[in-house]
Amino acid sequence: MENENSTPEPAVAELAALKAQLADTATTVLAGVPEHLRGLIPASLSPADQLAWFHNAKATGVFDAKPAVPATDSGKPAITPVTPDPSSLPVFARMAGGYRK
Repeated sequence: MENENSTPEPAVAELAALKAQLADTATTVLAGVPEHLRGLIPASLSPADQLAWFHNAKATGVFDAKPAVPATDSGKPAITPVTPDPSSLPVFARMAGGYRK
């Protein structure tokens, strides 16, 4: 006599196929998460729970945020050449300076 609670074999095979498909879908979706943020996704959850967690977290904008780049001065640096005092220069430097003018 067959037990009334037993599941037919095709249903078990279909359930296993659906679980494998869900795991593949979860792997594909979570592969789009940047490497430095993958540690945020709890590995202890089932693939379905991981997808639900990811969609809830993505709705908050956690995975869309770009790292903040501090503003920099895009212009050239303001370097003012220092003009040496001719009286503090050695004799040969003062003579060489006279030839340049």
